[in-house]
Amino acid sequence: MCTLIGGVITTVVGLVLVGVSCYLSFGLVPNIVDDIIRSEVQLINDTEQMDRFEEVPFLLTFNVRVFNITNPEQVLQGGVPVIQEIGPYVYTSRQLRVIEEMNEDNITYRRMDIMEFDEEASYPFTPEDRLTIVNVAYHGILQTAERLFPSLMGAMAAALNGIFGENNGPIMTVRVGDLLFDGIPICKNPGIIGGIACMQIRSLAANVRNIEEKEDGSLEFTLLRYKNENPSDPYVVSRGIEDALTLALISSYNESAYLGNWNQDPEAEEFESNVCNKIRGTDSGIFPPFVNRSESIYALNMDICRTVELRYEGDTSYEGIPAARFAANEWFLDNNEGCYCLNTTAGITAEDGCLLEGAMELYSCVGAFLVLTYPHFLFADFRYRNGVVGVSPSEDKHKIFVELEPRTGTVVRGMKRAQFNIFMRQITSIPATQNLRTTLTPLVWVEEGMSLPDEFVDMLKTRLLQRLRLVDILIPVIIAVCCLVVVIGVAILIRSRSVRKKNDVINGRESIRPAT
Repeated sequence: MCTLIGGVITTVVGLVLVGVSCYLSFGLVPNIVDDIIRSEVQLINDTEQMDRFEEVPFLLTFNVRVFNITNPEQVLQGGVPVIQEIGPYVYTSRQLRVIEEMNEDNITYRRMDIMEFDEEASYPFTPEDRLTIVNVAYHGILQTAERLFPSLMGAMAAALNGIFGENNGPIMTVRVGDLLFDGIPICKNPGIIGGIACMQIRSLAANVRNIEEKEDGSLEFTLLRYKNENPSDPYVVSRGIEDALTLALISSYNESAYLGNWNQDPEAEEFESNVCNKIRGTDSGIFPPFVNRSESIYALNMDICRTVELRYEGDTSYEGIPAARFAANEWFLDNNEGCYCLNTTAGITAEDGCLLEGAMELYSCVGAFLVLTYPHFLFADFRYRNGVVGVSPSEDKHKIFVELEPRTGTVVRGMKRAQFNIFMRQITSIPATQNLRTTLTPLVWVEEGMSLPDEFVDMLKTRLLQRLRLVDILIPVIIAVCCLVVVIGVAILIRSRSVRKKNDVINGRESIRPAT
């Protein structure tokens, strides 16, 4: 009888424990875990997360590869450019967010990058290298003048030496450091005719972020100086206090929820509803937790004045940390939305004046006729890719991607990649261009990104992920132990019943045994 009671008690207790453990495991504990994650990622003053947000605690990398033209004389006579990728020229980037205002659930800041050449990582390449490249300033200024002041092109042709000096030509040989940050002079000693032309160029250059006016009235062209130590326009993003899923999502940039770069029509005022102008996602340095693999993630990239969509590509891992990989593929530059077509860039275009697949005009973004593609014309129309000799597109090397730890949304690895090109073509009244073959000619391609350093890999593993994994391990163990208690209780009941039946049989036999 005692055995039976013990079995019943053990079974009941076991069932209760199973019920309680299941509730804790699948109801209470996940909420506790989620709360731990929320507390770790929210942007709250005097926390490590806020410190990391204000200044990324490690250096990012910014790699530049320049396309050297190896047959300039043939190109000037109508030949196909043969290009050679030179680099990387490696710069470290210290990324800051300068906080301007903070309220209950929003924070206003300006981004700033401080870049420095990394001699060791760049070896054997140095800023002193001299390379032969397409003369972007020459083509950009003259193509803009051709479009805006066609009647003045004859006078412009007479002033070219005064405007461009030693770099007067469709192709130039230049010091790499001057191209990237130090500056290529324009209108340095223009003369009388050149001075008149330079007045027009200064007015045009006011909207070109790659051209800067100096104190003496001359101009300088650089590709990347605008990025270095210049605070951005203000971002307003969520702190993730009210809803962690909105962490770091941008509500406005430069006091607007929309950009004004793409097919804006001031009279109709329709550009604000334009999908191309809509600001979505984060600034790419931080993402919300609890990554949803079935939804795209978005990042605003003001180097190209647009939001970039990244779609889930698969699960991977980085240094033992599980990660969800998101990437931008061929659809990134397919312009199916239609609004990225400006119809301002003359060159190799479709019948409607839009660029072909895999290329995007940047005129409304940078103020010059630069064209964005993936590096080495990855995913671009074959007419662009076949216009030069020397490109070797590779998805592994040239695609945009980011890898996120799926619970916390921490970026463990990522790369932004872009190639900047310009059309070399004939320009009205400019003799040096009359033999040029119309070609979308690469200038440089850049990649900016990071891989989480070992110190922060260990921190992520020990401070958060190991706790979460411990919970993942303990939950099934606790449930299994509780189930074991039930099994033991049932076994006791079965054993008790079996013993009872055996005793009943023995007692029955004794009751029918004849008396002697």
